[in-house]
Amino acid sequence: MPIFRKLPLLLCLSFLFFLFVGFGSPSVVMAEVRMGVTSQVEYNDNILLEDTGEISDVMYRVSPWIDIKGQRPRLQTQLSYHPSYTWYETNREYDLAGHRVEMDVAGNVTRNFDLSFDNRYELSEEGASERQDLQGTTRLPYSNISSTLSGNWVLGKDEIAGFSFAGEMLDYDKESTSQDSSEAEGRINLRKKVKERVFGTLEAGYAEGWYDDSTSYQLTNGTLGSEYALNPKKRVFGRLGFSHLTGDARVNYSSLNPFVGVAREFPTGHYDIGAGVLIRDQEGFDTTYHFSVVGNAEIKKSWRRGEMTAAMATGHEEEYIDSENPGFDTFVSGTVSGWYAMAKNWKLNGACELRGDSYLDNRPGEDDRNDVTIRLTSGVEYQLLKRATLRLDYKFNARRSNMDEYEYDENSIILTLNCFTK
Repeated sequence: MPIFRKLPLLLCLSFLFFLFVGFGSPSVVMAEVRMGVTSQVEYNDNILLEDTGEISDVMYRVSPWIDIKGQRPRLQTQLSYHPSYTWYETNREYDLAGHRVEMDVAGNVTRNFDLSFDNRYELSEEGASERQDLQGTTRLPYSNISSTLSGNWVLGKDEIAGFSFAGEMLDYDKESTSQDSSEAEGRINLRKKVKERVFGTLEAGYAEGWYDDSTSYQLTNGTLGSEYALNPKKRVFGRLGFSHLTGDARVNYSSLNPFVGVAREFPTGHYDIGAGVLIRDQEGFDTTYHFSVVGNAEIKKSWRRGEMTAAMATGHEEEYIDSENPGFDTFVSGTVSGWYAMAKNWKLNGACELRGDSYLDNRPGEDDRNDVTIRLTSGVEYQLLKRATLRLDYKFNARRSNMDEYEYDENSIILTLNCFTK
């Protein structure tokens, strides 16, 4: 077995070292423990996200939980455990005892160097995974193990360097159509002043993954750039994105994405947006050229009794650890979310996300796929007691695609009672 396949285990063992040894003196320790129980009743009219022949059901969930936070002078640790049990009124074969464990460590090794270590284990229904919501779903058991070790140096004013190593494993039920898989990835980032007001930037990574059918892939990607600071809060830039994929299960390709743009920060938000051309050279096909917009923006507005946030993101994604992922993705998304305290002990909240995805063909014999997905959430929460809340949510998810089998509509109503210690 390649050493990368053992990475999550190695990182978990390293976590124990950080947890018990720490960066600073153990003489001063502050700890906070929170416990609670969350109970839910959910009606869902399309539990398998089918395009036709939808199956509805009522689901009941109960989840006791505990969160522990510890703090030393130069080290913070957090451990949370959320077991759960879900049972179905009609489709009893999907009843599941699930678990979610998160272990995080962050600390200051030196005054200018921070190190963090995040670990997660989750056993849940495949249909409850955010990853699967995009691709289709079942309600069979599904587990995910991931670990990330990252570090950041402050080199000077507006100068930083960092690294991360990550490992992830997906384990599906034997009856699922998805394959078990694993991935190991390393990334570096650098922002360095070249001369007055001029900065050089680099972000690059290498990932290697393995599927259960003995196929594998190797992905190298990143961005090289230069920035000129017009003032402390505004800069113009030129960047070159690049990627290269090889493997057994997908068509090899290389891409270049030169673009120019502007970035700005202001008290209520920020934006970083650029435009250029995406050049893709796919093995066995002609080189293609696409207009490309890459960036993100966010603005936040607060009131005495509420808050609203609007955000957008656009660019390209490359994620292959899940064998069902359709490949290289050009996307654009917009989200609006907010909350309002309409009266004492009452709070309204809502969110809307609209996202478009264009998957460029990277498997032999498959057509390009284009999706538009909308997600709506609205809810009301009541502070039932000092340490108990009652919440009612309505959720609507829908996807439209040029391939009928990937379309669906889903409505769900969820009633949640959460009781906690503090």
